[in-house]
Amino acid sequence: MASTVTEAEPDTRVAVGLYGVFTVNEVQVALPLSELREVIPCPSTFEPLLASAPGLVGAVNLRHQVIPVIDLRLVLGMDTGSPTDVVVIVAHEGYVFGLLSTGVHGVVRVEPDELFEYAIGGVRGPRGENSTGNGVRLFSLGFERSDTVVCVLDSAAVQDLPGMPVVKDTGNGHTGPGRSGAIEAPDRTVMLLRCEPFGLCIDVTYVHSVIPELLVKSSPLDGASVRGVVRLGDNEVPVIDPLAFLGLGSLPDGGAERGVALHFERGLVVLSVTDVVRIVPAPTDQVLPLPDSGLPASGCIEGILSSPGSDPYLLLDGDAIRASEELDTLAALGLPVGGSEKPVGSSERPAGGGEKPQRGEPDNGSPEGAGTVRKVVRKYLTYNAGTDVATPLDDITEILPYPADLIPMTAGGAVQGVFIHRGTAIPLVCLPTLVGRGQLADREGSRVLLVESKTGYVGFAVPALRAIEESVWEQPPQGELQLHAVLGTSPLVEVGDGEQNRMLPNLDLRAVATAAY
Repeated sequence: MASTVTEAEPDTRVAVGLYGVFTVNEVQVALPLSELREVIPCPSTFEPLLASAPGLVGAVNLRHQVIPVIDLRLVLGMDTGSPTDVVVIVAHEGYVFGLLSTGVHGVVRVEPDELFEYAIGGVRGPRGENSTGNGVRLFSLGFERSDTVVCVLDSAAVQDLPGMPVVKDTGNGHTGPGRSGAIEAPDRTVMLLRCEPFGLCIDVTYVHSVIPELLVKSSPLDGASVRGVVRLGDNEVPVIDPLAFLGLGSLPDGGAERGVALHFERGLVVLSVTDVVRIVPAPTDQVLPLPDSGLPASGCIEGILSSPGSDPYLLLDGDAIRASEELDTLAALGLPVGGSEKPVGSSERPAGGGEKPQRGEPDNGSPEGAGTVRKVVRKYLTYNAGTDVATPLDDITEILPYPADLIPMTAGGAVQGVFIHRGTAIPLVCLPTLVGRGQLADREGSRVLLVESKTGYVGFAVPALRAIEESVWEQPPQGELQLHAVLGTSPLVEVGDGEQNRMLPNLDLRAVATAAY
């Protein structure tokens, strides 16, 4: 049948603006970003459904919601030999479904006059007869991107496939499509830590900040439990081995990758840990008491957090740790690098100390209410910058291929040169080099994150994209971003699907672009 392309009139069904682009075989397909909920790895098998629809391959269980998954290649009679790496979760008019994809291609901004409308078989509109063999047309709009035609998928048409099961979007603990924001935290929330071979956890109200990349240097304080000091902002703060302090042995060499700063009356102390796992509620009925004998007598372990389907974690007693004379003395020794006698994290409380923060309340005596975490749901782009990081999707204007017309006018360092995009000359920065994690090995497979700062656009080249994911918890900013230690001064964000959550540096590319370029 004949296919024609006409200029698009304004289409109220599809919102112009930002579109997420993914691939089905070699075809680029787009969805309005408001409909692209998230992208998850493709499971090895799909859950069976008692339903039959064109292209239906089964379902995935995402945060306890069973979501049907469709292979558009089967709907359209295309070759299915290429592996599908991800499942794109689509949210449309209160319902969700998944689409198999061979890869995520990026995010692009499309202006109204850049859209064109398809008329297939002489019939215009989203549901033309005989368009797929099922009486359903899957797209009617498209646009050009880097000399490639991108088809805008009609989500309603997918839902109208004969026999297609529809699943109401329940949210399951998330704020739902098109909404985001802070959610009130439960009565008690803990941060899970790995200190190999142990799992530890502590109430988040005692946590001042998390250091994603722990760079420890030796100091006169070094001893049995003190590993050295770490620069935190403009201060040098003592770093301790929590296992040595608790009488549980010691961390193996090279086993301290991150740091968790705890606030005391007179300053801060940093726990060296293998990893920060995630932040979870800690219901009272899941905290088991310790046996009466056979354990080190540190007095700083409250019990064992035991959740169904999860590893057990030793629950640290935050009050006992804050009452430790040894740690409080170390906290008082954490002086600013410039020589001031006021310790970092010290509060302007009345003489006599004042009250400690209660569980679930911020420590208003520490900077910016540090020690709190926020349960926030919003979309993040996760990607590789020499190490995996995350950036709010709203902060990224577009995602582009590595420019073929790069002008290599650079004096060295992280700046690769200048490229032209939409009539604007834009500096291209190698993000792994900027954060001290090497260089781009494969320019052709790299992507460019276009960010608009106060001074203009900057393109950050990254080796690979990971996914579009929703956040679960966020750590508030702990001060200004330091360009000499971008990863170390970035707060953390927890992202994931509930089964494979992980804590990543929340990289503020707008702040980096404004400060450096």
